[in-house]
Amino acid sequence: HKYKWLKQNVQGLYPQSALLNTIVEFALKEEPVDVEKMRKCLLKQLERAEVRLEGIDTILKLSAKNFLLPSVQYAVFCGWQRLIPEGANIGEPLTDCLKDVDLIPPFNRMLLEVTFGKLYAWAIQNVRNILLDANAKFKEL
Repeated sequence: HKYKWLKQNVQGLYPQSALLNTIVEFALKEEPVDVEKMRKCLLKQLERAEVRLEGIDTILKLSAKNFLLPSVQYAVFCGWQRLIPEGANIGEPLTDCLKDVDLIPPFNRMLLEVTFGKLYAWAIQNVRNILLDANAKFKEL
């Protein structure tokens, strides 16, 4: 009730939007906000993002090696896509790289997206090379 005048002024000056309503509700919330809990949640998201970044960097380093056999590259590619033999249950399908880390800082977010983009480019290049090789062999026949 102490800040009712502020709520009325904010709501009266600007058109109603979902984001504005969420901000106003959060700012004028009467119950105490557990800042420590929020901080722990954000730190967990940062840790998740770092683990994903390390994993994707490892896959990129493996994929860049020219000494890997094609079967190993194929296994890495299939493992990243979670492609497994028919009949095995893997649970959830592959998700977006930013799932459960949507509140990380923008720099970390872009770094994660760019790194995953490099892996997507590697995968597309491999598929392209396979298709070109198959096309050349088909033309020979």
